[in-house]
Amino acid sequence: MEPGSHGEITYHDLPDGRVRGTVIFRRIDGSYGELRTRATSRARARRTLVEAVGDEYEAAHTTGDGLTPDSLFVELAHEYMEHVAFTGDQRDTTRHENRRLIEKKIAPLMGALALREIKASTILRVYKAIHRETPRQADTCKALISQICSYGVMNDLMVANPAREVKSVKKRPKPIYAPDALELDQFRAIIRDHQNREDRMGPRPSDLLGDLVDLILATGARVSEAVGLKWQFVDLESERPSITIAGKIVDSKGQPKHYEDYLKSEAGWRRISLPVELLPMLRRRKLASGGNEFVFHTRTGAPSGTQDVHRSLRRVREWAHLDEELVPHALRKSAVTVVADALGIEGAAQFAGHKRSRVTEQYYAKRAVQAPDTSIVLGSLQRPRLESGAVINIDRSRRAQ
Repeated sequence: MEPGSHGEITYHDLPDGRVRGTVIFRRIDGSYGELRTRATSRARARRTLVEAVGDEYEAAHTTGDGLTPDSLFVELAHEYMEHVAFTGDQRDTTRHENRRLIEKKIAPLMGALALREIKASTILRVYKAIHRETPRQADTCKALISQICSYGVMNDLMVANPAREVKSVKKRPKPIYAPDALELDQFRAIIRDHQNREDRMGPRPSDLLGDLVDLILATGARVSEAVGLKWQFVDLESERPSITIAGKIVDSKGQPKHYEDYLKSEAGWRRISLPVELLPMLRRRKLASGGNEFVFHTRTGAPSGTQDVHRSLRRVREWAHLDEELVPHALRKSAVTVVADALGIEGAAQFAGHKRSRVTEQYYAKRAVQAPDTSIVLGSLQRPRLESGAVINIDRSRRAQ
């Protein structure tokens, strides 16, 4: 007997003139069950038992909230997010961003469709619509839709994952923007000028931006890791001073600012030796910390956030008319590039906290590939030209042949 099927129905005539029907069936999990009913006729008993077996089988096909192929896609999306929260497959920040994308981007375009109506053409239409509006989020949304569909397949709500048939727009390699030493020296001077400008209204800006720029350039830390640095992970007294990247500050849209003691990946946990040039700044902040556990904090004692840094940097860029590409991540790329040039791409990957050196090479290390020294070899092709006569002699010899 196959799961979801039943055996022959047996009937027994009762003294009151009714009929009792009995059937053995097999559940979807492989176990067996028995159903009985009483009816005025064998036909009625059969219909009741067959419907009851169908109900048992359908219940086994539904998820915890009773979803079926006729349920809406947005309902499956919400249950998927509950599932990943239960399994811990996604970090808090990732789940928060995925929920935002479902509500703002995906649900308005396909949330009201039944699961049985979702096709590859549907997802292609949604992908194109999101790409026209926000190209950077299109691939992220498509990947999220694919994860939701895979969850539907896993729960027998969908036959296949149609998102896998949709191809992404091919991206052209984007030049890596990593300011060099001269540009960074000018940038530091601009930050100082912005702090000390005569037309400033209100209190003098804090040293947050300038000090954070120095820390990122000296450690290659992400801006969230830099503002999340705690004094317990700063060692200034050893023969080789260092910091340990062990946490970060999260303050993305719709989330309260908070500290997380885990990073983007296990490779992110790293100890970084500090250049001596950075030590005076850290000692100054240590003396002024007032016992605060964070290296960077506000006047009220709360840890500084990534948005505070971006806001300060945006004001400096607007004041000095700087390129919008000058963001904290560009400073991190400058540090990684210098390390890659000196220690190789593998060393730069460990310095940056990347799992794979391919990521470092493709997105961070701005390097010019050094070709082998061919000057002597190719010089042999230049001497005959210098020793020979005019070019017209070559043409004459060719015509003579």
